[in-house]
Amino acid sequence: MRRLRPTDGNPAHKRAGQYHCTMVKTGKTPLHAELHDKMEQMVALLKMKARAHEDAEDAAVAASAISDAAEIALENTIRDVDADLAKLDREDGSLNARATVFPEGYGKEIDPEGESQLENLGALRDRLAKFDGHPIGTALLAKFDAARLTFKEAIDAEQAAEDAVEAAFREVLDARRAIREQLESAYGRLRDHYKARPAVAETFFLKEGRRRAAKEPTG
Repeated sequence: MRRLRPTDGNPAHKRAGQYHCTMVKTGKTPLHAELHDKMEQMVALLKMKARAHEDAEDAAVAASAISDAAEIALENTIRDVDADLAKLDREDGSLNARATVFPEGYGKEIDPEGESQLENLGALRDRLAKFDGHPIGTALLAKFDAARLTFKEAIDAEQAAEDAVEAAFREVLDARRAIREQLESAYGRLRDHYKARPAVAETFFLKEGRRRAAKEPTG
């Protein structure tokens, strides 16, 4: 019998499980029927968990794209804030708004990425809020808050999607382990069943290296 390893992937587990499931169905005893039904369920479960894992990975890619788009939108908003603060200073030079909000230039605010950028936004908002009483300042604060909230929600959604991928993969590993354990259990039970000829039990399991030769391409 080919013994699967924890490092073997889904194809190896499905192939070994499906082979055993089909072969054991040829037996005529209640034991053979029981083993068939158990493995059939486990192979189906692995397929379901593998699909769920793939779906989770697709969702994580989408969440990452949404997060990147929200980050780009936020950075564009920060650039707009910088430009509008320059207008505010032209209207009233005593405000010194641009230097107050961006003492080291707006580039420092947009250089960090992901959660690191999110952590810096609170201090930036506090500086921008100093001009909340001015019509331009109030509008800028509202625009900034909206972009910041969208970005935070996107970051949170991306993290949740990544967590879902990890959880889905753990379920795949559990389904693989169930197949390995069932194969070992079935092997022992079939050897007991064929105690006079224990080698017969081997026929119900995929053997090491058993693989059909590839056909030569035609045309």
